[in-house]
Amino acid sequence: MTIPIGNRPIGRRRVLLGALAAGTASWALGRPSVAGAAALEYDGPGAFDIAEQAYFDQGFTDNEGGGYAWGASYYLLGLLRMYQAHRDRGYLDRFADYADTVLNRTDTARGVTDYAGRSGDVWRTAGNYTAAHGTVTTADGTPAVQVRWAGTRGAETSGTISAVVGDRFTLTLNNPTAAALTLTDVSLDPADDRYLVALINAAYKTSARWTAVELREQPAAAPVGTTMRFAIQYYVFAVHTGMISYPLAKFARIVLDSDALLLDRLGGQARRALGAAERAAAFHDHEYRTAPDGSGDYVFERGAPIPFDGAVQPYNQSHAMGQTLAELYRATGDTGYRDKVEALLASYMHGLRSSADGAYSWPYWAVNSEVYRGYSAADDVSSYTPSYSASQQVEDISHAAISVEFVHAAADAGIRSAQDQLPRFAATYRNLVVRSDTEVWYRVDGTGDAAPSNAVQCARWGAYAQQDVEIYRQALRVYEAAELVPNQGSHALGIGYLNWGRLKGRQNR
Repeated sequence: MTIPIGNRPIGRRRVLLGALAAGTASWALGRPSVAGAAALEYDGPGAFDIAEQAYFDQGFTDNEGGGYAWGASYYLLGLLRMYQAHRDRGYLDRFADYADTVLNRTDTARGVTDYAGRSGDVWRTAGNYTAAHGTVTTADGTPAVQVRWAGTRGAETSGTISAVVGDRFTLTLNNPTAAALTLTDVSLDPADDRYLVALINAAYKTSARWTAVELREQPAAAPVGTTMRFAIQYYVFAVHTGMISYPLAKFARIVLDSDALLLDRLGGQARRALGAAERAAAFHDHEYRTAPDGSGDYVFERGAPIPFDGAVQPYNQSHAMGQTLAELYRATGDTGYRDKVEALLASYMHGLRSSADGAYSWPYWAVNSEVYRGYSAADDVSSYTPSYSASQQVEDISHAAISVEFVHAAADAGIRSAQDQLPRFAATYRNLVVRSDTEVWYRVDGTGDAAPSNAVQCARWGAYAQQDVEIYRQALRVYEAAELVPNQGSHALGIGYLNWGRLKGRQNR
């Protein structure tokens, strides 16, 4: 069989990724040139072809920098929206091919683990997302104190030991995002008033997140080693798992609910995708918490090498998992998935603020999150971020697109509490997000200037064209005003939704 690429058909297997190290493959064949992007019909297949190629040009081969979570997930969902819009099964073939690549790059497939030695059908990350650890050793090489940096650019963190006299020394800690921290005349003795762990933790502030922990069972004064190296840590974020597994579960459900011909063609890959999505969701079961009122949230694992370990996650991060759970409920009928979706919705309702015109606004952090309220070290919330001032900023339209996708996915799964809210979220776009015929606001409450790069994320609210077709039309005008040159996975999804809105793919949920 063939897949139409631009104006030329090419064999399906020829569009597979070639050598993985190269990152891209023959997808460029026959594609429209990016130079003509300003005149693109953003709600047509040609624009999607360009966005597809732009995503592949980024060359992601894993998720360690977040490339799969914030690139592959959007591209894959865009393919499904294109299929629903055009009913062209070639888009499902393209999905199956790239999904195979993503599934062949899970932590289990790669033979890698997270910070705790765990592996699974998930995709770990590091870089700016996780902490860096450095170890101060005694002169005989015994690990004594772990120093942690929980801000950004962890891979560029360093420590220097100097002025060693007996069992006292100077430690200088550096990260490009903060002023150097220099501690003089310090000791490895917990009984000393210049004990290193105590001084580092006392120096912690939210703008320079240095913390330290003792590693020895019987700490005491000791000569210190003279070298120190930092290593970035690995963690599997629930939000990343949810973003990647959602289109996998949706693809599986679409194929497994289809006719015998499609089942024969893609049934095996659909079953593989479904099994992987279920295992990926289960990997995070230990992070899910239910409150006494029955509401539910995902909570960052205490002790994980990330900012805000131990805290209730932001709405969009819990909702990334929620959209996967909604699709898994549709695909399997397992009411355990439905129960979690309903609990996540109940938690979300606590944070929604109604306006007189029926629209909603909400904060980035869940209102029951410790970060939303703020906390002190005495509250013992987090190991890597021991204290933090209340963070109550309003959600931006890009992160909000994950939450509104979740609500629509839950409604499409037949969950009544979500179905009742669809008109309110459509009103949110219409009455608060829209700034003018060709502009949107940055935040969901109708505030903040949106740069063009952020404004075009409004198309990811495209599911609500089902409630109000003007949402599609206004998002299209935003794209046209920006003269967007597609250059990332989220643009593929936005364009997929514009196609979906124009061709009534919105009727195919």
